[in-house]
Amino acid sequence: MARLEGKVAVVTGGASGIGAATVRRLAEEGAAVVVADLQDEKGEALVAELAKAGLRAAYRHCDVAELSQLEEAVACACSEFGGLDVMHNNAAWSGGGYVADIDPEVWRRSLAVMLDGVFYGCKVAIPAMLERGAGSIVNTSSVDGFYGEMLSSPYTTAKAGVINLTRNVAIEYGRKGIRANAVCPGVVDTPLLDVVLQAGTRTREQIADMHALGRVLEPREIANLVLFLASDESSAITGAAILADGGLTAGTRLTGFPTFGGGSYG
Repeated sequence: MARLEGKVAVVTGGASGIGAATVRRLAEEGAAVVVADLQDEKGEALVAELAKAGLRAAYRHCDVAELSQLEEAVACACSEFGGLDVMHNNAAWSGGGYVADIDPEVWRRSLAVMLDGVFYGCKVAIPAMLERGAGSIVNTSSVDGFYGEMLSSPYTTAKAGVINLTRNVAIEYGRKGIRANAVCPGVVDTPLLDVVLQAGTRTREQIADMHALGRVLEPREIANLVLFLASDESSAITGAAILADGGLTAGTRLTGFPTFGGGSYG
């Protein structure tokens, strides 16, 4: 039997990147999935791709900064597929800059998407999961939820907040059968990486070398972790912030000695 047979999931930011990879993995393992995103063309194309493969999915236009639109996404899961078992709060958008130079509207929009949006996702998912008697909430944080990063204070602030919000959901609803965990990726090969490369000073090769694995991560690798946390295989895990960072944060490498097999960054 598939690992999520009979389960229903909502994935925000599900039309591309980690979200799209997660939609595919959950659907492959038997879940019916609502793809919630602002990218209508990509979202509809993903649903059509899954339908062609005999998998169940639906698309809903969704700005996660708007509570009503997340309510509609969960209502779609309940009306079309019978309920909600898995909520993956994954949508992201962020501006940046030096703290004193950030436009307050950019700050507010960044946190509205990446922190308010996760809160709204949890808020609307929990009642639906209580009706089912159980559920798994998986929130996308980041290695930057633990560390600062130059010119990225809206992003790092939101991702740090996601970790503690996740812990609160876990301790408040664990005895009602709801688990909540955060996944904390390193650098993943998504459209966001292209933005970082355009705005930053490191090359793709230098960023890859910062990871102990010597490469950036693939979206499907993070999706596999989300799948595990969504499934009953992770029944003992809740309130966790799990690093899936290819060893990016395993050490400082301040000594400058080369890694085994070569590779170094400065």
